[in-house]
Amino acid sequence: MGAIRVLAPEVANQIAAGEVVERPSSVVKELMENALDAGASRIDLRLQGGGADLIEVSDNGCGMDPDDASLALQRHATSKVSALADLSAVRSFGFRGEALPSIASVSRFVLTTSTGGPGEGVRVRVEGGRLVSADPAAHPRGTTVRVEALFYNAPARRKFLRAPATEAAHIHEAVGRLAAAQPAISFRVISSDRELFDWPAGAGLRDRVTQILGASEAAALVPVEEGEGHRRVVGLASTPALHRASTRDEHLYVNDRPVRDRRLLHAAHLAYATLLPRGRYPVLFLFLSLPPDEVDVNVHPAKAEVRFRNPGAAHDLVLRALRRCQPSARPWIAVGGDLGGPRVGAVGVREPAPSSAWSGADDLERTASAPRAPLEVLPAGRPDAAGEAAEPRTDQAPLIPDAIEALGQFRDTYILAAARDGIVLVDQHAAHERVLYERHLADAAEARVERQRLLFPSILDASGPRLLAFERSQDLIRELGFVIEPFGGSALRVEEVPVSIPAVAAEGLIRDLLATLAESDRSDGIQDLRHRIAALSACHAAVRAGETLPVEGMRRIIRDLGRARSPMTCPHGRPTMLHLSLDRIEREFRRR
Repeated sequence: MGAIRVLAPEVANQIAAGEVVERPSSVVKELMENALDAGASRIDLRLQGGGADLIEVSDNGCGMDPDDASLALQRHATSKVSALADLSAVRSFGFRGEALPSIASVSRFVLTTSTGGPGEGVRVRVEGGRLVSADPAAHPRGTTVRVEALFYNAPARRKFLRAPATEAAHIHEAVGRLAAAQPAISFRVISSDRELFDWPAGAGLRDRVTQILGASEAAALVPVEEGEGHRRVVGLASTPALHRASTRDEHLYVNDRPVRDRRLLHAAHLAYATLLPRGRYPVLFLFLSLPPDEVDVNVHPAKAEVRFRNPGAAHDLVLRALRRCQPSARPWIAVGGDLGGPRVGAVGVREPAPSSAWSGADDLERTASAPRAPLEVLPAGRPDAAGEAAEPRTDQAPLIPDAIEALGQFRDTYILAAARDGIVLVDQHAAHERVLYERHLADAAEARVERQRLLFPSILDASGPRLLAFERSQDLIRELGFVIEPFGGSALRVEEVPVSIPAVAAEGLIRDLLATLAESDRSDGIQDLRHRIAALSACHAAVRAGETLPVEGMRRIIRDLGRARSPMTCPHGRPTMLHLSLDRIEREFRRR
C-alpha cells in the first residue's frame, strides 16, 4: 500500500477546527457572527470556566427549520454563497460553511433552533463531530447554540488554554469588536452566573463606544470622516490626551468586518507618530467602506485578514482621515518652556532654572533616599525581564562616569553634564524612570511602600476584562502601593497611590495598570507582573520630556542614577545616557 491515504472524517474535521477554533473567543466570534447574519436584534452570551466549560449563545434571529439545522452541521454547507462569483461580493460575516462543524468536532455541541412556526423547533446533539440525536424541541424564533467541554477530545489543545479570567477577557474583547460595528443590536454577557455587561441598542457608534469604554474616555474621541470616490472612512479616534500602552484598542473594520491589517495599522501609527510618546498607541474605532470587488475577505480561515486590490489607496485614505480629524497637537503636548526664551543659549541649552520653576521638586526630593536593597543587573540596551536569574554585581567600578556636574538642559529633555573624562547627555525621563523603578521594586519587596490618599478619589469605569483583572490581582495591586475598592457595578474607586505618583497622573496610570493585568494571568508569574507594574508606575511618575528642571533636580537625577543597579537603561531597555569621551572630543577637533 502506498504512503498517501485519505484522512478519516473526524481527523479532517479536527484539522479544520484548528484553523477556525483557536480558543474560546474564536467560538464566540463565529457563533455571534452567525447570529448577526440571521438578523438578530439581541444576542445573549453565557460562559463558564472562561468558555472552556460552557459557551451558550442565544439570539432572536430568523432561526432554521429541521432540515437546515442538520445541513448546517455538515462541512461546507452555507446559505451565504452558492456560486464562485458570490465570493467577490460577500456582505455576510460567515460564508465558508466551516464554523459549526469545526466547533462541533472538538466539543459537546447542542443546536436548538426554530423559525417560529408551530412544531418547527429542533434540537441537534453532536459529540466530537458525531451526530448523537436530532429531535423536535420547543424554542422561540431564533437559535441557541450550547458548546460544552471545548477541546475535551483534544487534550493537547485544551491544556494550552489560559486561566479562565484571561480567556473571559479575550471573549469580552471579541464581543466588543463585534458590538462596536452593530450599535443597533443589544448584547449581554454573563460569566459564571455574573453579568459582565448588558449593552442595550443605541442610536449610533458613540453610544456603543461609551458603553464599551465609559463616558470619560469616549468623550476624548473625535469624529473621523473622509471620502474618496467609492471609498470612505468614518469612526472615532482619540485625541493625544488618550492613549494606551498596547494596540488592543485599535479597532479597524472593513465593510463592518473587524480585521487586523498591517497596512492600516501602519497608517494609524504614522498619523500619531508626532502626537504620542514612543510606545503609546491611540484608541480607534475606524470603519473603512469599499466596493466588495475591491477587497478579498477569503484569505484567512477565521476571516481576520483581508486583501485589498489597491492597498496603497486604503492606507493613504486612513492616514489622511486621522491627520485631518485632530484639531491641533499643541494643546496636548507637555512643553517645559518656550525655546526662544531669554535663558536659552546659542545651541539651545537651557541654564539651570531656580527651584521654584519646577513643580516636581518635591517628587524628586522623595527619591533622594539612601541606596536600596540590591536588585538584578541587566546588560545595557536590554529591557528588564522577570524570571531570569540576576547576576550579582561583582565589580566595584562605577557604571557611569564619576564626578558628573550638571551644566544645563538641552530642549528641556536632556541633561547636559560634564564628567572628568568627557561630556554626558542624560535622558531625564529615562534616567528618573530607572531610579523610580528600582525604588518601587525594593519598597514592595520590603513592604514599605509609602502611600498618599487622594483628596478626591478617582472613580473609574472598568470594562469586563479590566474588572476581572482587578479582582484576581487585588493583593498584588495593594502590595505595590495602590488602594482601589469596588464602587458598585463595574466602577472602581482609587483611594490611595504611591507617593511618587503625581495625583493628576493617577487615573491614567490605573487604567494602564488594569489593561496590563488584563493581558496577563497567573501563568505569567507574579514576579513578572511586579516588574511590569513597577515599570508602568515609574513611567507615569518620572519627570517628562519637555519639563524644566532646577539645577538641584538635575543633580539628584544624576546622583540617584549612579546608585542604581542597572543605570545604563530604563526599565523598557532604552539608554539613559550618552557619553562622549574627552579622547573622542580631542580627536574630532584634531588635537590628537
